[in-house]
Amino acid sequence: MATCLFRSPLAHRLQAFLETCRAGNGDRGFSTQKILFYLDRFFTDEMKPGQPLTREIAERFNKSIAHLSTGTRINRICVLRKFCLYLSHFDPRTCVIYRSYLPRRSRPAPYIYTRKEVRKIMATAQKLGPPGSLRPIVVSTLIGLLYATGIRIGEALNLTLRDIDLRRRLIEIREGKFKKSRYVPLSLSTTNQMRAYLGRRKRAGFSTAPSAYVFLSMTGKKHVYPSFATVFLEIVRGLGLRRPKGERGPRIHDLRHTFAVNRLSVWYRQGVNLGSKLPLLSTYLGHSTVTGTEVYLHATSHLLESAGRRFHARFAVPPVVRDKKP
Repeated sequence: MATCLFRSPLAHRLQAFLETCRAGNGDRGFSTQKILFYLDRFFTDEMKPGQPLTREIAERFNKSIAHLSTGTRINRICVLRKFCLYLSHFDPRTCVIYRSYLPRRSRPAPYIYTRKEVRKIMATAQKLGPPGSLRPIVVSTLIGLLYATGIRIGEALNLTLRDIDLRRRLIEIREGKFKKSRYVPLSLSTTNQMRAYLGRRKRAGFSTAPSAYVFLSMTGKKHVYPSFATVFLEIVRGLGLRRPKGERGPRIHDLRHTFAVNRLSVWYRQGVNLGSKLPLLSTYLGHSTVTGTEVYLHATSHLLESAGRRFHARFAVPPVVRDKKP
């Protein structure tokens, strides 16, 4: 066992739990380690050697983080919950925390981008520096692909050249979320944009090996999420779509919401049965259940207006026309 990083009465159990998490979760073990340090400091003040981790201790920990955001509290209590389950195998006196104990997360309303806004975002991305680099077309093409296909940003950044089939107008998502793979069809315009991008990429001298990543940084390595997110948020703030740093506003993930809402709106205008189409959209988006897709189906003003017109056409009572007196 590695050198123990903890100091509380549960130090050795925390260390063993951390090593188990690292073995199973890879990089995620580091975020777990940070939370375990918080737990270790709390246990140092609240527990004595040989004392079990009781419900009272868990409740005091919950109260100690009440000032934090809901997301942060959920993350910390989730780690505490898993640690309690682990610890209960060695000490049956340990309190087991159930999921119902977790705070409820309120989802912020998604921002639905208009086509005009996406065009402005892409146009601004194409003006990025340095001059003559591939960076502007990388960022603008990536934004366009997210908007046109609704795939996750992580899935887009993990694409390799072997995953792009322009002849069949397909991209293959290999082991996306939940380790699920799928094919995503491309429209003709999106295919043409990807063909233009790959041509520029090739002329710039970057690797054309099948295993090479599609979206590259200026150093020729895989484009990573933090740098892309920074650029994207700077663009939307510059266009006035997002508030100053530290405040909520349109996100990258809202491009995925936008795709789902747009597809729903098209089907609605076509008069199709939306219930029969949801499984198709669910498969396209890579969800494990249709329930996961329903999160993205938020009404827009245009959709509500269309629904109102359809309702009036089908169910409104026609006005009574009275005969005029001679």
